[in-house]
Amino acid sequence: MFSLAHLSDLHATPVVVENPLHLLNKRFFGWLSWQFRRRRFHRTSVVDALMDDLSRAPIDHLVVTGDLTNLSLTSEFGAARERLKRLGDTRDVSIVPGNHDAYVRVAQAASWNLWSDYFESDDGETAVESSDPRDRFPTLRVRGPLAVVGLCSALPTRLFNASGTLGDAQLDRLERMLQRLSKRDLCRVISVHHPITTGATHSRRWLRDADSLRGVISRAGADLVLHGHNHRTLIAAIDGPDGSIPVVGVRSASDIGQRPERRAQYHIYEIQRNCGSGGPRFRIALRIRGYDPDSGRFRAEGERKLLP
Repeated sequence: MFSLAHLSDLHATPVVVENPLHLLNKRFFGWLSWQFRRRRFHRTSVVDALMDDLSRAPIDHLVVTGDLTNLSLTSEFGAARERLKRLGDTRDVSIVPGNHDAYVRVAQAASWNLWSDYFESDDGETAVESSDPRDRFPTLRVRGPLAVVGLCSALPTRLFNASGTLGDAQLDRLERMLQRLSKRDLCRVISVHHPITTGATHSRRWLRDADSLRGVISRAGADLVLHGHNHRTLIAAIDGPDGSIPVVGVRSASDIGQRPERRAQYHIYEIQRNCGSGGPRFRIALRIRGYDPDSGRFRAEGERKLLP
């Protein structure tokens, strides 16, 4: 049995504008949203409760699917690094960026590079760094029976747009990687910020090349796809070469829950090889833990089998 935790959309960094000039772009409207709406939902007290719960959970690895920051302010990337340290060692935590982590264009040296040891491949698979941060992806981290494949869908977008795109080059690298991994006895888990299923969100927030990604997975295969972005629970499936592949979206991990359907949760997957004849290679069960406003702690909120 291998336990994999998944959380997303922490939005746990303080929004401190040290220079008003930093708001002379898309950030200004994001700052207004944070000041008058979003900071009432995303609370550091919930994140602290999350950290406490994770410290006591029997977890072998943790995946974070982006949106560690709010406005991609330079100060936020350093603050997010401190949050990551609390989540665990760089070997035990894997991340991919979200759209809020690419809210506007920021030099990589002052932003994602501060997190690079949380998404570096451990086998030399990472592509060379370039002006396009997606050239670092997909990443590959093998942990026990898992091959954790990280994708980057986050790039700066125009005002009032939170969509993502992977790009043809990253998709080509992904297909080759998944084909190679298919020859190994590993559970292939893909992590990406944006949802990949049809109708999961509207066009201003979708993954623009989701059709192409699903095509890659249908040809090369995977065992589980994890995402965030919607701040809602989503359990779906897509077709793979050997049957259905679960696709699961998790809520924000920091929402206090003024809207109950968005109250903070994180997921734990229990994964083990299927020793029986026929069926999927791995058995995957999902356990959900959610924030309880009355106690100020996370608690069990149900479980279900995903495979078989």
